[in-house]
Amino acid sequence: MIQTNWVVERLRRQWPGLEIAIEPIRTTGDQITHVPLSQIGGDGVFVTEIERALHERRIDLAVHSLKDLPTAQPEGLEVVVVGPREDVRDIFVSNKVFEIVNGRLQPVEYDVELGRSPRIGTCSLRRTAQIREFCPGAHILPLRGNVDTRLRKLEAGGYDGIVAAAAGVHRLKLQQSFAERLIYFPIEMMMPAPGQGALGLEIRDELEMQELLAPLRDVVVQATTTAERMFMRRLGGGCYLPIAAYAEVIEGELVLDGLVISLDGQKSIRVHKSVGWNVDNGIERAEALGISLAEQALARGAHEIIQDIDIIREREQQRV
Repeated sequence: MIQTNWVVERLRRQWPGLEIAIEPIRTTGDQITHVPLSQIGGDGVFVTEIERALHERRIDLAVHSLKDLPTAQPEGLEVVVVGPREDVRDIFVSNKVFEIVNGRLQPVEYDVELGRSPRIGTCSLRRTAQIREFCPGAHILPLRGNVDTRLRKLEAGGYDGIVAAAAGVHRLKLQQSFAERLIYFPIEMMMPAPGQGALGLEIRDELEMQELLAPLRDVVVQATTTAERMFMRRLGGGCYLPIAAYAEVIEGELVLDGLVISLDGQKSIRVHKSVGWNVDNGIERAEALGISLAEQALARGAHEIIQDIDIIREREQQRV
């Protein structure tokens, strides 16, 4: 709701007198929180009911965390990416004090009970795979729910630490409350989900709504997130797969880094590419960059990693 209220405030600032009514919609992903997303469908579990409401004209605009949106929208719908983009990094919040040493996550003081096997909460396969790469002995425990719920579960003692998006913690203004127990993962250590930290406004493909949202569009954020999402789309992956990407504009260059990693963290493919960029051809070049980088990853064996994960995921879904 914080994200929605932020968008409402931006719209009212641009269009004084605009009548806005908020319509909460609970999606499958919101309702089923006791199993990992990969077991209930993963891609699209946070949007199906919302997109139906858009098609049925019960709502005119939907506010999403862009990382939760499938990379392709149903016919008649489109996504407007707004800015500024929040911090894209993931963070580690713990009950004990940890530190990063030589690319490894470890407790500051050795704890006999904790040993080298901290209990870390997350349901993201992307995070799970990367944690296993830099903290091989960790016990990965399932953790679903919003940021408040996850932090309460941490405080209850069920985990030694949890991983969450910095953007969610920042929007709730909770970073100071956990300052001494919070670590920001460097992007090269924990690469974010495509679109992480950005908001996507889903609308019907109609001129009236496009004009209404035009002042909120952010060309740079749209280009960078487009490159990230096209990387994932070309790989055939959805939100549930351990695929990560991060793009930024640096001195006239659109720079994109991508990652495909096996669930055990033992095999990873990291790719990097950049192209010249300007606002006139930004989106087209971003799309081409994402596709090109994905092709590079596929040429290095990404398809085999994704295929193995799909087999594991199908087995998990059969057990639900």
